[in-house]
Amino acid sequence: MDTPLGTSAGRQKTLQALEEQTELAPINEPTSINNLVDAVNDIAVPRVLSPPQKIVEQIDEIHTGLPEDAQPHYVSDDRLLRHINAARRQFNDWMGKRRRMAKMPSPVETGRANYPTRSAQKRSRLEQEAREELEAKLDQAQSTARGAEQRALNAIGSSVGEQTDQRREQQRNELRERLSAGAFVKFRNPQLRAGRVIRVNKKSVRVQYPNPRAGTTCPVTGEKEPNEREDRVQLDSEYLEMLDAETIDEAVAAIDEMEPRG
Repeated sequence: MDTPLGTSAGRQKTLQALEEQTELAPINEPTSINNLVDAVNDIAVPRVLSPPQKIVEQIDEIHTGLPEDAQPHYVSDDRLLRHINAARRQFNDWMGKRRRMAKMPSPVETGRANYPTRSAQKRSRLEQEAREELEAKLDQAQSTARGAEQRALNAIGSSVGEQTDQRREQQRNELRERLSAGAFVKFRNPQLRAGRVIRVNKKSVRVQYPNPRAGTTCPVTGEKEPNEREDRVQLDSEYLEMLDAETIDEAVAAIDEMEPRG
């Protein structure tokens, strides 16, 4: 097709992209995670429909997080494969309707008097319905991807809960090895704060941090607020992280850069 010019340029470019896109065939017996990822990434048309990146990332993330012996079960999960193929079939249906819609000249091309309004509205409605159905099929595939994780773990006699516990234990062990009294960390309580490690326990760490109410009086006890407070933070907390600081002032300054106080 020649390079489109004039008032129909945008429509012709869309039509060209749709005509160059081949229909998707079902995938059978995938042997690697790349087969699944490619099968979802294929649901796209350059300059017309972007790949469903969120689903691709989720499938890849789940697969990566699985134990090595569970990964083949995830790749070959029958339900996930059925939903991906259902989305691929619906993509073909949508693409056909979108192609027919792109073939319809615009009112600018035909002139208002000659524009087939009813036909254009029907094509637009059918395309919109097909697009919504495609999105629904993709949502189902995304939901099934999470269920496939549990089925893959069941196949090796494990579970999502067990794997989560193992990851938390690994995170605790890694931080426990790195932390020691005197180290500076960031944590939430409930605001993002900087503190100095006092003691490292089996599942938690005791930290001391500047009291934001220092210099005031407690309205309940009438006692003067201390300059510092202490708190216990779980080692598997997603907010607990070591800071590259030598003093508490440096640690607080680093936190202020991450989350400026209003």
